[in-house]
Amino acid sequence: MKRSLIAGSVAMVLAGCGGSSFNEVFEDTSTGSLSIAITDAPVDNVTEVWVEFSGVTLKPQGGDEIEIAFSSPKSFDLLTLQNGVTAVLQESTTVPAGPYNWVRLGVNAEPGVRDSYAVQNGMELELRIPSGSERGLQLSGGLTVTANQSSSFVVDWDLRQALVDPVGQPGVLLLRPSLRITDQTRSGTLTGTVDTALLDATATGCANDLAADTGNAVYLFDGATSNVNDINDTDTDPVVTANVTQDQDGNYVYSISYLEVGEYTAAFTCTASNDDPAEDDNADDAVDPFDFAAVVNNITIVERETTVVDFAVPE
Repeated sequence: MKRSLIAGSVAMVLAGCGGSSFNEVFEDTSTGSLSIAITDAPVDNVTEVWVEFSGVTLKPQGGDEIEIAFSSPKSFDLLTLQNGVTAVLQESTTVPAGPYNWVRLGVNAEPGVRDSYAVQNGMELELRIPSGSERGLQLSGGLTVTANQSSSFVVDWDLRQALVDPVGQPGVLLLRPSLRITDQTRSGTLTGTVDTALLDATATGCANDLAADTGNAVYLFDGATSNVNDINDTDTDPVVTANVTQDQDGNYVYSISYLEVGEYTAAFTCTASNDDPAEDDNADDAVDPFDFAAVVNNITIVERETTVVDFAVPE
């Protein structure tokens, strides 16, 4: 069973409820206010990624799905939402308080329709959802809405992991559910610099393009681990990735916002352009080798604080 709401409204329930009031439908359960924003971890090989959203579906623990349908679609270029910049996807909406198993984003991505698309080398490519537009993009992580309070969450896209070029489908990119959701008020930030010696293609075999500011990235993994791998590795995937770019002062910097509190391992690579999200890449690849030039363990992310981790040439 699925309950449907108009985003931002709690006065009427649209589907399957016979016009009952909000409190009648949810049997006078305690409620809280929920809002969801979106942000992006960028990728190098596209210049625009427009995604058109139709709504949000929530699954309470032990309850029926709640579908919040937007009165009109909302379209965003994800590449404009970088370095902590967010856009409001779902405005503050009253929902039952308590834990939710998952969140699903409704995305319009119909074949032959200019709804969701990417721009690559000046050409528009259709975005398709592997499970189909009807299914949308489901986040694996849940959330908790606190009773009688406002809960604000941010969905972080990692386009380096999400965008896949499907074989035999020219003019199309797949948009996979490489998403994570974090409580904005209970998250931290990781930032830092990368020593220019790690970017030297002659010395390290980098596959970067410093003039174009591409090919350099930081991969972040859960826990203190030595098991750092490429995207789609058989063992583990990064939590998120971030581009390394040159700032106005000539320093090479990175930043990852909205991280859950906890322990992490960060790894820098200058061969990010060789990381195919559909393949298991490695350093032994004779054509497009992928490897990490530096790894930092025991990184602690603290609520509402910025942790600084700089990458230097290993001793």
